[in-house]
Amino acid sequence: MKRLFILIASLLLGAGLHAQQTNLTEAVDFTVTDCHGQTYNLFEILDSGQAVFIDFFFYTCNQCQVISPYIVGSYTQMGCNMHDVFYIEISYTDNDALCQQWAEQHNVEFPTVGKDGGGNEVFDLYGIIGCPTLVLIMPDHSIVIQGLTQLYPFSAQDVVNAMQQHGLQPHDCNVGVTENETALALFPNPANESVTLVGENFEEVTLYNIMGQKVDTYIAEGSQLVISTAKYHDGIYFVKTNNGETQRLVIAHE
Repeated sequence: MKRLFILIASLLLGAGLHAQQTNLTEAVDFTVTDCHGQTYNLFEILDSGQAVFIDFFFYTCNQCQVISPYIVGSYTQMGCNMHDVFYIEISYTDNDALCQQWAEQHNVEFPTVGKDGGGNEVFDLYGIIGCPTLVLIMPDHSIVIQGLTQLYPFSAQDVVNAMQQHGLQPHDCNVGVTENETALALFPNPANESVTLVGENFEEVTLYNIMGQKVDTYIAEGSQLVISTAKYHDGIYFVKTNNGETQRLVIAHE
C-alpha cells in the first residue's frame, strides 16, 4: 500500500517538481547498503564533517530521469564525495538489479540504494511520499533543503549555488584518488584483518573506495599506523596521506 501511495503521489505531483519534500528539520539516523554491497551510516558521514545530499527517486519516475543529469553534474562540481558533500540516492521500490541499471544508464558514480539495502525504511523515516525529493543535511544534523523549492530554476549550477549558500564549496574531483610513486609502504597488501602503513612526515590518512568516495580518516602518530580492515568490504581502496602520498590497497577477507 505504501509503495502504491508513493507511485500515485509522484504521478500527481510530476508536473510540479517543487511539491515533494520532507517535513523534518533534523536528521534521523539510518544505515543502508548500496546496490554494490557497500554500507553507509548517515551520522558517521555527518560526524566526519561532510554534509549529505540525498536524492529520493525510483527507476520509472519521469521527473527523476529529467533531473538526474543535473544531480550528477552537481556531484562532479562538488568534488565527487571527497570533500564538503556526500551524495547518495535512495529508492523505495527498486531492487539492487534495477538500481544498478539506473546507475549505469544515468552515469551515477555515487551510492545508489534500493529496497534490498533498506531504502524503503529511509523513505518511511523521512516521510517521503513523492519523487524526486532532494534533501541536504548539514554536519550539525540540521536539514536545510527539504525538497526542490530552494533549487529553482533547476540545473546543476542551481544545486551548487544552493549548497554554497550553506557554506559548502565546489572542489576538483581528481584530487587524491590516483596511485602515485611514494615512499609510503602498506603491508600486508592484500589485507585481511589489518594493514600497516609506514612512511615519513604524515599525520593524517584518508581511505577512499574505488569510486573516489571517502570511507574513513585516521590520525597517525609517528611514522607508522595500523588500520583495522575487518569492517570494510572486499575490494580496491586508495590510501592517501595529508602530504599527498597515495597508494592502492586491496582488502580481501579470508
